[in-house]
Amino acid sequence: MKSRKVSKKTAGTNLRRAARRPNRVKNQDHVTEMLKLCLQKICQMQAEMKQEEENPHDPEMEGYAACAMETLRFLSAQGLPNDHPTVKALYEKLFTNSFS
Repeated sequence: MKSRKVSKKTAGTNLRRAARRPNRVKNQDHVTEMLKLCLQKICQMQAEMKQEEENPHDPEMEGYAACAMETLRFLSAQGLPNDHPTVKALYEKLFTNSFS
């Protein structure tokens, strides 16, 4: 067998390549993680879409929301601002408690 002599130039190139490999691995890991996150989000959105298809809108809930919005519109037309304590309390009561 012949022994191969490695020139300084070739040795330097090989050293630089080896030094770049961990960075390439880190980039590949980052890309893999980003792809996993994207796939997770897609699966989550597909599950939400499937659930919406299986559970059509509840007419009672939609009617309640329409009445609640009309109540707030009426109070606004009567001159009560959105930051008025009565309006705030009503909004919280009508929307946060009923839909959760």
